[in-house]
Amino acid sequence: MKTKLKQLLTISLVMLLAVALTAPAEADDTGQNRNLFKDAGKKQVGADFKPAPDKIETNFGTLEFEFGAFPTEASARKIYDEMDLQRATQAYMDFFPALSAYGIVKSQIRDFRYKSSSDVAVAAGPGWTPSEPHLTGNNSTVYANVSLDLKIDGPTVVECPPGMNGTADDITFKFLVDIGAVGPDKGKGGKFLFLPPGYEGAVPDGYFVVRSPSYRIWLLLRGFGEVGTGDQAVEWFRKRMKVYPLETGPREGKFFNASGYGINPLPPEDGSAFEMLNEIIQYEPAELFDKEQLGRLATLGIEKGKPFNPDERMKKIFDQAAKQGVAMSRAIVFASRDPEIKYWPNRNWEKMFIRNTEFLRNGYNDIDARTLWHYQAIVMSPYLLSTTPGKGTAYLTTFRDKSGAYLDGANNYRLRVPANPPVKRFWAVTAYDPLSRSLLDSGGNITVSSTRGVDANPDGSVDIYFGPKAPKGHESNWIKTDPTRGFFVAFRFYGPLEGYIEKTWKLNDFELIE
Repeated sequence: MKTKLKQLLTISLVMLLAVALTAPAEADDTGQNRNLFKDAGKKQVGADFKPAPDKIETNFGTLEFEFGAFPTEASARKIYDEMDLQRATQAYMDFFPALSAYGIVKSQIRDFRYKSSSDVAVAAGPGWTPSEPHLTGNNSTVYANVSLDLKIDGPTVVECPPGMNGTADDITFKFLVDIGAVGPDKGKGGKFLFLPPGYEGAVPDGYFVVRSPSYRIWLLLRGFGEVGTGDQAVEWFRKRMKVYPLETGPREGKFFNASGYGINPLPPEDGSAFEMLNEIIQYEPAELFDKEQLGRLATLGIEKGKPFNPDERMKKIFDQAAKQGVAMSRAIVFASRDPEIKYWPNRNWEKMFIRNTEFLRNGYNDIDARTLWHYQAIVMSPYLLSTTPGKGTAYLTTFRDKSGAYLDGANNYRLRVPANPPVKRFWAVTAYDPLSRSLLDSGGNITVSSTRGVDANPDGSVDIYFGPKAPKGHESNWIKTDPTRGFFVAFRFYGPLEGYIEKTWKLNDFELIE
């Protein structure tokens, strides 16, 4: 009896296993494996269709339709006003990276009075000052800035000196190439040849070749201690760096100290943004942009090869769209709802890149992650998320103190940096203005760095103080805030090491000092 029972159980198990292995995948919670041939639902007929009513309440008013579906004249106007506003708002956010990159290139030519791509502005202060409001630009390192135009110059050579960290991005702020330790030159420098869109000519040997999908390119080189500052830094780059068309060979360029010069590279936050966007669309190849995006712009009157002449109605819509886009961007950056935004779960320090520098997630464009970076920062490169110890640069930011309240320039705070910060080169913390996302113009020191003679505690930690007035005895570790406005900070790790990458070292939150 027992033998027969065992046989029956064995046969049953085998049959169940066979069914399990051969049965088609059933629908799961997501529906991604749903088989409509097996489960299409209850049969329906035309009478089951439920049309929208002939009177619809919306956040932009009541819409009425005659004979069920024909919009009244008044409703049609409301609909088109809202449709244009929605499309323009989304276009502002979608094209913000391009507006940001183009704003920099245009400002350098306009405000620095560049005569050609051979001119180089050196932020030799070191770094920028509040009069050059680059999105979270810094005043910790020296920068050399180049604006290329391949439509004018054709293939263009940039001779880069050794020991640099740098990046070239196209006019939509997409990554083209790194220069330096993480670039093809491996930190040894060399000649980079930038080829224009669709270039089919001969490519000579001896160059690091970069094919660009856009005509305009922004290139940034970062110099460290050996470069020096001020006039010394300008001369250092003048002797070691050249930019010129391949066809003509080296030509004279202007090298100058751009720190304190005064420019406006910031993307507009009003209707003029769409005038700038039209300039980009008209100049660059259509293939640079997504066809869906171009289609949305065409409905707004921005179309390649056609004049842009918005009427007063559209001008008002463009102005409102830019402001709405700014409002949405502020929420995404300063009040993120992304569950992965915090770098450490129990701290208020946030990632500027949530996942990756290409803003890709599960096969789609992560548009909020794109806004998170581009609304508050510039430059795009994989080295910003390097996981190789000692390579690249890492950024964290915070807008809140330990209690979760926004940072107020009228208050006094202490930020304790634990001992042994995991960096190969150095670390720096800088204060920024949330309105411009640029260097805080407080009239005093706004950066504390491990290279600037900070006072350390006996255990090796460093206390940094923030407030309108310097705490007595801590002047070298003080960042001056503006009591009339809020602020936020970026903490930079130059050459982050394992403790940062593996999150075993943790930065403390801001503590309010009464």
